[in-house]
Amino acid sequence: MLKAIDGVSDVQLTETDMVRGELLRRMRRPQRHRLLHGYPLAAAMPRIAEGRSRDALLPDFDPTRGLLVGVLPHPFCNPTVSGCGFCTFAHEAFTSQKAATVIEHVVREIEQTLLVHPSLARRPVSGLYFGGGTANLSPPEPFRALCRALAQAFDLAGAEVTLEGVPAAFLNRRPWLTEILREELPARHFRLSMGIQSFDPDRLKQMGRRGFGDADTFREVVEFGHARGFTVSGDLLFNLPGQSLDAMKDDMRRAAGIGLDHMGLYHLVLFAGLGTAWSRDPALVASLPENGIAVGNWLELRGLLHGLGFRQTTLTNFEREEFRDHERRFVYEALSFQPDQYDMLGFGPTGISFVDSHVSAVKVLNPDAASEYVAAVDRGGRTWDRAFSYELDDLRVFYLTRRLAALHIDRLDYVFYLGSDPLDDFPREFALFEEQGLVRVTPESIEPTPFGMFYSDSMAGLLASSAQRKRSSGADLAEFSLERRNDNRYGHM
Repeated sequence: MLKAIDGVSDVQLTETDMVRGELLRRMRRPQRHRLLHGYPLAAAMPRIAEGRSRDALLPDFDPTRGLLVGVLPHPFCNPTVSGCGFCTFAHEAFTSQKAATVIEHVVREIEQTLLVHPSLARRPVSGLYFGGGTANLSPPEPFRALCRALAQAFDLAGAEVTLEGVPAAFLNRRPWLTEILREELPARHFRLSMGIQSFDPDRLKQMGRRGFGDADTFREVVEFGHARGFTVSGDLLFNLPGQSLDAMKDDMRRAAGIGLDHMGLYHLVLFAGLGTAWSRDPALVASLPENGIAVGNWLELRGLLHGLGFRQTTLTNFEREEFRDHERRFVYEALSFQPDQYDMLGFGPTGISFVDSHVSAVKVLNPDAASEYVAAVDRGGRTWDRAFSYELDDLRVFYLTRRLAALHIDRLDYVFYLGSDPLDDFPREFALFEEQGLVRVTPESIEPTPFGMFYSDSMAGLLASSAQRKRSSGADLAEFSLERRNDNRYGHM
């Protein structure tokens, strides 16, 4: 029996009561998109100690596992409102020269990685993603050199290749990066992914994104991509400040109407202290819906997209029904949610790598700032400045949070990978998730309910909290700060 600690006196609480209280507190807080980043969050990634050999931390890659490659060519962007008002990802003011310099260093990072891990040379890659939100602002010739370096380093014949970016830049930057992709990468399939956010011109103005395109631009990008054999995805936000449900639905209908093949649907993460431009505006923060309304909006929009012929494939991804089991379906995200089968190589600023050698598993993270990234590459060896070595309990949390994002935890797969059942490892947590209507549990699987999908961040946070309490037991109290940094008030969106 434990005493209550949140100002409640003379009441004896069980451990289950305490954990239930933590879950409910998390469900009242802003729901982050932590599952897209994975455990631990960037803010919780330990810095590599000065003088410690960085090269000794990453295990050898297992050639029997699949491989995904994520490339962030540069961290630069050019909206008129910093971070479009809401973005928490690392971003700096764009110039072509600065972007070219960083891309040249990404090429060098690829070369240095293969020198340290020669077994990676010509490894088959299932998915290659040019991301960071502004990858298509890359200057053409440095981007061509980057594509050539990747084509020389890896076997891309079976790869899905995605280029992400702002809508207008797909159309108005010559030569088109889409043509460079076709010319330089012998890939299986190509995709474009654009940040739409909203079709409302007033919202786009509020975000400082009018220069990125409007409804006509979004439609033109879809037509442009389809004419070249690309599938096209668009990301949209909902639960914006003061946004009505009708306005949210209008965005979804218009997105479906322009012919998008895939749609990413994200509720806005915004609260005082987040550090974004909008978070410093009390009126905007005050006009957000509280969670009980926000989850209702999510359920309405999810049902609308199903009615428009889309099916949900991951926590935030919806695809047209005709892509079910199709070779042109979007696979990169789904495969990244299979840590038991796929390793990840990340190149460029904030690049993330994950390696599981069956003996040890490690996640590493590159510097965020362009100048720090360039300096790290210039030093040679490893580029990353943060690393996390997974103990067994950590790996369990990582797997469960990845599979929650995939909407399906196969209990037998978990047993095969980790040697136990998730209900035995986290009995109290999953019982509470069921109690709150967040998951459905069967003898074969655990799946988030549609209601639970909205609160997946709270589930991930509770699982992380449990693992970190085990890490922080006894005298090892310094490690307890890791739990705080995995709290849903901190870290990347």
